[in-house]
Amino acid sequence: EENNLKIRVYGDKGSIEWQHADCNTLAVRWFDSPTEIYRTGTPYLSQSAIHNTRVPAGHPEGYIEAFANIYRNFARTVRSKMNGEENLSEQWEDFPGVREGVRGMAFIETCVANSKNNKEKWTELKD
Repeated sequence: EENNLKIRVYGDKGSIEWQHADCNTLAVRWFDSPTEIYRTGTPYLSQSAIHNTRVPAGHPEGYIEAFANIYRNFARTVRSKMNGEENLSEQWEDFPGVREGVRGMAFIETCVANSKNNKEKWTELKD
């Protein structure tokens, strides 16, 4: 598993897993259902996912494409709002905003505070 970045996120309903060595696959593991496997470039994905897929199935997407999608959708949203367009499709407004930025900063501050605390194993993330 050389250089195989693996990301797992756990929640109260299940978990998701993505790994660099199999970068076109996302595994969704529900606590009460079978594992679901999602592959890039397939027709069963959401319209938003299909819209943001830039290469055919079987070709790896990555860092550059992810940022290209964010910038394209942000620019389209700004242009549309400047032109007075309302009710934009959710597939265009999929980029982080101020709320996500503030939450990200709170997460980093909580991580730093937790790393300095030798008594607690978990520090609550404040809203």
